[in-house]
Amino acid sequence: MRAPFPTLEDAFAEARAQPPTGLTELVGATDRSPHAPARTGSASPFPEYAPPHSEQTPDAETLRAEAEAIRLKAIQEAERIREQARREGYQRGYEQGYSDGERDARQQAETALQQTLETLRAELQRALSAVHSQYEAYLQNAESQMLELALEVARKVVREELRLQPEHVRAIVRDALRRVQGFGRLRIRVNPLDVETVRQHRPALLQIVDGVEGIEIIEDRRVDPGGCIVETEQGVYDARIRTQLGEIERVIREAA
Repeated sequence: MRAPFPTLEDAFAEARAQPPTGLTELVGATDRSPHAPARTGSASPFPEYAPPHSEQTPDAETLRAEAEAIRLKAIQEAERIREQARREGYQRGYEQGYSDGERDARQQAETALQQTLETLRAELQRALSAVHSQYEAYLQNAESQMLELALEVARKVVREELRLQPEHVRAIVRDALRRVQGFGRLRIRVNPLDVETVRQHRPALLQIVDGVEGIEIIEDRRVDPGGCIVETEQGVYDARIRTQLGEIERVIREAA
């Protein structure tokens, strides 16, 4: 019983049994060209197989195009890698530069701060030295003023005391005579206000100095009340009040 559909073997058998048409005639016509080689053997109902050019078998132009594309792609990839490396290097350089700049800025700030502190320290030292010098000058001036004031007070007190008690001049004259040595005659110069008081005590004054033949009491306005000047053959002893106060002032200033 025949199958409802022909098999592959049936199709080939049927094709061999049919006369050639179409492509077979075209091939036969081609074979009948004057330049066609003589055919030998039995004729085939199919043309000889010649593999056509296809995409699976590229020609030289296609290979060159693909090679150029690969080369361009490699160039682009190399450029991309180079650009990426440049950017990364720039970023690292920027970060390094920023870090270096920050460090340099910090060092510069620290150096500037140190210089400012040194300048302020020097200015402060100069200011303190100036203040100390001014303070020392003030103290010296104050001490001098206080000394002058104290001496002026002492002068006034002494003068007032001698005015109220003129007999103090006798003690000053006696003290002056004890400090001198002389022979012959002595001259005692006193203020006119003290002449009579000193003359009244002439006998007592003669007993103080040995070898004195006589004492001459002379008025002298150069002598402050309460003081005297004793003149001998050996020299002069100044017992004026101003002289004594000046000696006291000298001692005080040297001790200050």
